[in-house]
Amino acid sequence: MSADTYASELRADRERAREELRGPSSVLAAVARHELPIGTRLTFGPRDADVVLDGASRSVEIVSRQRDFTVDGAPTPPGRVDLGRYRLRLSHQGYPAVVVLDGESARLREDVELRWFPVDPALRIVTPLEPDGAALDIASTASAARPAERVGWVRFTIDGVECRLAVTRLREPGVPEDHLDVYFRDATTGRESYPVGRYVTLAREGERVVVDFNRAYNPSCALSPYYNCPIPPAENRLSVAVRAGEMTPLVASHR
Repeated sequence: MSADTYASELRADRERAREELRGPSSVLAAVARHELPIGTRLTFGPRDADVVLDGASRSVEIVSRQRDFTVDGAPTPPGRVDLGRYRLRLSHQGYPAVVVLDGESARLREDVELRWFPVDPALRIVTPLEPDGAALDIASTASAARPAERVGWVRFTIDGVECRLAVTRLREPGVPEDHLDVYFRDATTGRESYPVGRYVTLAREGERVVVDFNRAYNPSCALSPYYNCPIPPAENRLSVAVRAGEMTPLVASHR
């Protein structure tokens, strides 16, 4: 792929992210989070429900189970349930919850600006994955630590500084066996980029993996208090600045 094509793809992705920010499935549409410990039940609907949603198209009963949910008695994996104006995000993560998204939320009209560093092709890094396989727990913003596997390590150099990051896969319902993430902090964290840190989802390229920092993104909790987001482990704190990928969003009330 040429540098021009690569940059064009990233620009298109970023424009799509700006458009989706105003859509009914945006993190800005989240208006509530209801914890649902395993084995418990909640109903959601326009009337006579545990959680009343004025204008919902129907009522549903949701029960959390060890690895999934039931919706009106039918086994259902983590995902979304459509109630017309509302969407229910079924989030398991070992700590089941239902996040309510309102397609008419006032937050969808807030003055929020997504921002990214300029594209830097040098920060699309292709490198071997050094296997590890250790079990570990990852701290999270809205729950106790979440079980994960340190799948391996990647090594690379930025501005002459040798770097190493752990590659992680969360061991929880809905996460594919081949999914690889890097949760990291760097010298821009808390200044130009989101204070909790940023994420990169890795891709395979033959026997190696692609760590594309131009695609680094903020967790959902950068814009909403209703999400549960992994916190980068201490081993993934880089001293070098990674000026690629998503920056801290600009929110009118914070300017």
